[in-house]
Amino acid sequence: MQTSRMGAAKPVMMTIRLFIAALTAVVLAACSQTQQEVNVLQPEKPVPPVRNKGEGKPVRPAKPRTTPTRAPSVTVAAPRPFVPRKPGHRVSHVNVPGKYVAVTFDDGPNSVYTPQVLDIFKRHGARATFFVLGENAARNKSILARAAAEGHEIANHTSSHIKMTSKSRQAVAREIERTSEIIKSATGFYPTTMRPPYGATNPPLVEMMYNDYGMYSILWDIDTRDWQHPGVSTVVQRAVGKAQPGSIILLHDIHASTLSAVEEIVVGLQARGFKLVTVSQLIEMGRRAAGVTEPEVPAAPAAGTPPAVAAPAPEGGAAPEGESAAEGAAVPAAEPVPAGAGESVLGGSSGEVAPSPVEPAPEPVL
Repeated sequence: MQTSRMGAAKPVMMTIRLFIAALTAVVLAACSQTQQEVNVLQPEKPVPPVRNKGEGKPVRPAKPRTTPTRAPSVTVAAPRPFVPRKPGHRVSHVNVPGKYVAVTFDDGPNSVYTPQVLDIFKRHGARATFFVLGENAARNKSILARAAAEGHEIANHTSSHIKMTSKSRQAVAREIERTSEIIKSATGFYPTTMRPPYGATNPPLVEMMYNDYGMYSILWDIDTRDWQHPGVSTVVQRAVGKAQPGSIILLHDIHASTLSAVEEIVVGLQARGFKLVTVSQLIEMGRRAAGVTEPEVPAAPAAGTPPAVAAPAPEGGAAPEGESAAEGAAVPAAEPVPAGAGESVLGGSSGEVAPSPVEPAPEPVL
């Protein structure tokens, strides 16, 4: 009797166990589905960067420095008519028939900024003229050697930025000769151009520079006033917008703000169709355009001066017959003279009017 009862209970137990197993499977499946939905709603946490032992905090890469590829937008001055005219011994611009300009830098070389200026000009196939101070040149002869090797002109700006119009002839001579010797030792050549600090000069000084040292006195017709730090866009507008064929543009390679403007100036001038040449090349083109073919030799040329640099052929060729600056030929109005030119010097006044204020003494070289 008992055995029959146990045999009847076995199917019931089996049914209960199957029911429990099925219920468990359903519950587990429901839990798994719920977890998947939660994972979809919650994004994965970012995995922290793996650092090697001894490394510091991860460093974000610096943004690459870009150079301007488009010309700056500037307001262009009205063109100046070309009239052939032989350059004198004092030059603030040169009458040339083609679109040539000379970009010039004063008061260097600076060990930080001048090499970067050279890099920019090399990148764009342009030339410049550097009016160097003897005190700075003596400390940076390798920069002068590089500049000369890359086709730039190295010129005299006195040794300590003196105001020549307030010094004796002997003091001026010492400043000029000291700087020329430093330039000669660095480049192998004596300079053939100079710029009086502050633009302060007069006829006796101009003739002294030419007759005693074989150097033209170079001023400018475009003053960017970069030493006042007016802002990059203003400096670029003055240099590029005011440029005319034969212009001489004044900059200083001792200011960080000027360095920031240099590439835009070069790109902007080239976009306007100008070719950037040295001052001596510009003078030679002006002489050819005026019909002067024989080389001009000063009364007392400096020994060891560099050989004549071939100037680019003026656009349109030499000046036509009968248009040279002969007697009765029309010539432009008197060239603008920078500040300080009218002061009495070495026994006389130049009688010239200074249109722009005197620039300050150069900043300390880094």
